[in-house]
Amino acid sequence: MFIDKNGVVRMPKAYLAGTEIFYPESEETQKKYHNLCDRYGIVGYYPADDAPEDEFKDYVAKDNSVHEMEKQFFSHDLNHILRTDIIIANLNDYRGNEPDSGTAVECGIAWGKGHRCFAFIDDARPMKERFKGVTKLGDDGVLYDKNGAHIEDFDMPLNLMFSDFTIFEGGLEEALKGIRKIFNDELISAGYQPFEIR
Repeated sequence: MFIDKNGVVRMPKAYLAGTEIFYPESEETQKKYHNLCDRYGIVGYYPADDAPEDEFKDYVAKDNSVHEMEKQFFSHDLNHILRTDIIIANLNDYRGNEPDSGTAVECGIAWGKGHRCFAFIDDARPMKERFKGVTKLGDDGVLYDKNGAHIEDFDMPLNLMFSDFTIFEGGLEEALKGIRKIFNDELISAGYQPFEIR
């Protein structure tokens, strides 16, 4: 349970953004994530979940081309964001030193739609400490990577564009624990009973 934008106490719906869908164990992860969300009182939408019967219609591919398939996948994931209240994103490094670009786009869409934005990351130290491939400290006191690109120093684990996200160190369960505490504190402050973790 949580208090939504309209002051209604109900189950929050979360879009579970991340790269888990790209791995062979995706179906097992999907089940695990659903069970975890249920335990913490959140309805979780994994990217591979079937679309529920609601007002958001997925794009219908016009042919079997890769471009049409991409539009269909994009529409499907976008609609999952539109039908949820919050996003919980896996922002761990993916194919390099930064989060998955598709997940980053989804985070931007969710933020732009006014979602409450949460994320988890294995190592939440500041970027300058956890960034791999730092080669030198410039004369200007700025850290640079091996290609000469300057590394941000805002005391955050990720790019400053994620500054409105509440980022938890660990995996999805650590994020859910933190989110449940935030929501329960809000419920108690408003005079409601907190949700009891199952």
